[in-house]
Amino acid sequence: MEEPPEKRFPLAILTDELLVEILSRLPVLSLCRFKCVSRSWRDLISYRGHRKKLPHTLVGFFYKSLNGGRFPLTAHHITNVTGKGVPFIYPSFSFLPVYISNVAPLDCCNGLLLCRCFLPVPPDSDGDRPFHYVVCNPATKKWVMLPDGSDEVRTARLGFDPAVSSHFHAVEYVEDEDEYITGVDIYSSKTGSWSSSESEWSDNARLCDGSRSVFLNGIMHSLVFMNEIVAVDMEGKRRRTIHTPPSDNFGFIRQAHGHLLFFDMDPNEANKLSVWILEDYGTNEWVVKYRISTLGLFGGKKLRFDFDYQVIAVHPECNLVFFVYGWDNTLMAYEMDHREVRVICNLGSDSHSPDLPYVPIFSDSLADEH
Repeated sequence: MEEPPEKRFPLAILTDELLVEILSRLPVLSLCRFKCVSRSWRDLISYRGHRKKLPHTLVGFFYKSLNGGRFPLTAHHITNVTGKGVPFIYPSFSFLPVYISNVAPLDCCNGLLLCRCFLPVPPDSDGDRPFHYVVCNPATKKWVMLPDGSDEVRTARLGFDPAVSSHFHAVEYVEDEDEYITGVDIYSSKTGSWSSSESEWSDNARLCDGSRSVFLNGIMHSLVFMNEIVAVDMEGKRRRTIHTPPSDNFGFIRQAHGHLLFFDMDPNEANKLSVWILEDYGTNEWVVKYRISTLGLFGGKKLRFDFDYQVIAVHPECNLVFFVYGWDNTLMAYEMDHREVRVICNLGSDSHSPDLPYVPIFSDSLADEH
């Protein structure tokens, strides 16, 4: 006598609500693997309405390497935050419409990745090649090509908050010949078009080379010289300038626990890194949250911030700071509350920035766009 379905498949008697509650308690990597169990599980995990309950946290970093002794010259990689195991995403970007060597990742925001995809044509007299912006979801291999924006290489950033909307924004900073910001071009996936507006910031707003931006509460924040942060909403209507804590040194911004963070070298002690938190967004009130001794981090070595080591990310939910330092680009994590440091792995001497922190999202946020 054949057994009833509920005995042959015990999970079949569980409702979708119960399954989501169970899946929400799993690690991110396990959740990704469980998408392969069945079509119904894949659809359940990918459903947009469940994204707030399912795990959505930092799992690793995208980075690239350049090696003249191989073909192709450029390779893309991803490493887990633990430094162990095989990454559950193969970062070849083979699902994109161009060859891997023509893909240049620019920014990563809450599971989506912004890339330049260069066309396979010879460069012009200035060494430039035409390109398209592509936004993709590496976890689902969905992608969308943005309509033509500018015809020149600009600083571009990605804004996406799946808890608020399934739509994303791409931001281009327009600069004059002296590299001062004169305006912003913003693409909205909701309208499928670009909009332009002039800058209302100070005349000396100039982006800091190599600095990362922070998309927080629907606002794109970018660090500029003169110890300022320029902020703009995704409609290009609201702009403001945030003064960073007093500092004579180069700093950078990150985010954690829903707050904007500013890192800089302590002006009185070169071997200490100050971590500031913007406690009151309305009044620009910064408070020192941590002071990190780099002597303790690097075994007593007196290393220079932004020369000998780089801070590549702060965990969005834990007080963990991720560093890269040394000739072989050693990736390490520092737990600020307990002052504990852990070596994760060596990325290799041929690895190069940008080191993009990756928070996967399993819903098909780009399904309606592509």
